[in-house]
Amino acid sequence: MDKSNTVKLFVGNLAQDTSQEELSAIFEPYGAVVSCSVLRQFAFVHLQGEGAAARAIKELNGREFRGRNLVVEESRGRPLHSTKVFVGNLSAMCTAEDLQELFQTFGKVLECDKVKGFNER
Repeated sequence: MDKSNTVKLFVGNLAQDTSQEELSAIFEPYGAVVSCSVLRQFAFVHLQGEGAAARAIKELNGREFRGRNLVVEESRGRPLHSTKVFVGNLSAMCTAEDLQELFQTFGKVLECDKVKGFNER
């Protein structure tokens, strides 16, 4: 599959229990959904097709979905000189705030999310 016209979109303000299937279904009318990753209350959707991302942004940004107004925009990369760190094997009791407090001793924490794994419910 030619990914030269694939655009990564940020989708925010999602309901906590939004599924990848639900989100993919919303974007499919605008272009081919190459991938869809749902994290807490936001997601990243890779949309392929000439003008697909622009149409999706125009039509879906601000649209109500499950009682919330979606935020749909082109994804922006991480700031220069920043590093993304994955931390695994966390206790269910550990919160994103706990992680942020721990890591801020090493530098400014730009973003911190705790994503539930396959075995955690």
